[in-house]
Amino acid sequence: MAPTANEWLIEAYFRMVEEDDYAGVGSILTDDATWTFMPIGHTWTGRRAIESMAMAAGRSRRHDERSHVEINNWFTDGEHLCVEYTHKAIVPRLGLRLTLGGFCLVFHMRDGRFDAIREYINPPNIAARLAMFVVLLLLPYLSRRRLTRS
Repeated sequence: MAPTANEWLIEAYFRMVEEDDYAGVGSILTDDATWTFMPIGHTWTGRRAIESMAMAAGRSRRHDERSHVEINNWFTDGEHLCVEYTHKAIVPRLGLRLTLGGFCLVFHMRDGRFDAIREYINPPNIAARLAMFVVLLLLPYLSRRRLTRS
């Protein structure tokens, strides 16, 4: 049996994560897609806005063979995809190597593309929660700034 469009989409998403290719996020989104970060309740609407957010977030960190996104668990019902992951990243400006767990993405798929994404973030301790919350509050500003430059 040939894979469905949504099965191809899931495979494309996992390849993107493995290859650290966040610049290609627009290729897996519908034009009217939304991405909501639940800790701050901010929603990016539209492919260009989400691409800008992904690139702004990606510029704040680096990955290498020890520090990258690790998928801990995932499941799908064919219309939704739920992914739990741990993020190990290098923050170049601070010279830190961080490991943060408690990330969960819930995707809705339509016609072989994601049209709605909710990202739930629950870091493991209060210090990480506060730091993450501050960074996330800056993300809408950074992505708008990036969007107006392009």
